[in-house]
Amino acid sequence: LLLVFAIAPAVVAEQQRRGGTEAQYASVQKFHDDTVKLFNQGDLEGSIDDYLERLRVAHTQRMTIVGRDALEESWGKAFASTQKPYILSNILEMEVNGDEIGDWAYILCDFASLVVDQDTGKQVGDPVNGRYIALLEMTADGWKVLLDIDNGAIGSAPHLEKRLADHLFP
Repeated sequence: LLLVFAIAPAVVAEQQRRGGTEAQYASVQKFHDDTVKLFNQGDLEGSIDDYLERLRVAHTQRMTIVGRDALEESWGKAFASTQKPYILSNILEMEVNGDEIGDWAYILCDFASLVVDQDTGKQVGDPVNGRYIALLEMTADGWKVLLDIDNGAIGSAPHLEKRLADHLFP
């Protein structure tokens, strides 16, 4: 049972955007939405490709991952299992510093995630919700994640947890 869902992206309020143009904001939003979609489809290669080789993923409650190989090793276990993770994420704030190679964008997002057993179609364990910060860099291949930080605000997005569960278990 592979559940893929589309959630209409929330438009980031104008007062929560800094620096860029409408086109630049739209390109960051599209990157974010496409990244979430690849993750939820279980596309490990596509998901890993959205990160720079020199990436850092830092979690306040867990380990720090450095480099795409380490990220692939960590996520590969989850993607290879019959228990698949799903995420819903909304951008709350963004700042864009251009769209040329080497330029950067910052996003603050809230999220909810849960794991579904593909054999039974049932949720495994408790869902998690909170916030994260990502620093993106523009490359010749488009936006890529350089830094992904769980900012420790666990429990700050219960509304997304309910929306995610409602989409996966209608």
